[in-house]
Amino acid sequence: DIRSFTSLAERMPPDSLIAMLNEHFTALTKIIFQHGGTLDKFVGDEVMALFGAPFPSDDDARNAIEAAVAIQRENDALNGQRPGRGWPQLHLGIGVNTGAVIAGYIGSPERMDFTVLGDHVNIASRLCSVAKGGQIVIGQSTEALVRDIAETRSIGSHLLKGKESSVDA
Repeated sequence: DIRSFTSLAERMPPDSLIAMLNEHFTALTKIIFQHGGTLDKFVGDEVMALFGAPFPSDDDARNAIEAAVAIQRENDALNGQRPGRGWPQLHLGIGVNTGAVIAGYIGSPERMDFTVLGDHVNIASRLCSVAKGGQIVIGQSTEALVRDIAETRSIGSHLLKGKESSVDA
C-alpha cells in the first residue's frame, strides 16, 4: 500500500498519476510472479497478492517475504527515477500474515473473482495498515516460518481493527 496516496493523487495531474501507478503495478506484479505469488487484485493504490493459493507449497511464507523485500528494493530503485519524470517518490507499507484461509470464486453470476477470505487475510491487511513507509510488518505465524532466512525485530503487540485480542508484529 502506498503511504499518503490520497494527498499525492490530489496534487498530480490524472494522466501522470495513472502512468506512475501503471509503472508501479507492473513492477510489483512481475516481482510477485517471480516469487510464485498470485496477484489477487489492485485496490486503489494497494496490491493484494497471495502465496499458496490456489496451489500451496512449503515455501509460501518464504516466497512472500522474499517478494516483499524485492518490492521494497524495486520501489527504492524506481524512486531514484521518479523525480526526473516530475513524479513524487512513493513509500510502501507491506503486511504479511500466514495461515489457513478460504479460497475460491466469489461474486455474482455477472462477475466472479478468485480471492481469499478469513482471519489471516484480515490480519495481513491490518498489519499493512501498521507498516510505515519502507516497512514490512509480519505476523507471528509468518515470523515463525521465516526466522531462519529473515532478520526480524518485534514492534510489539497491536490491537488491530476488528480483533478482540492483540496481535504480535
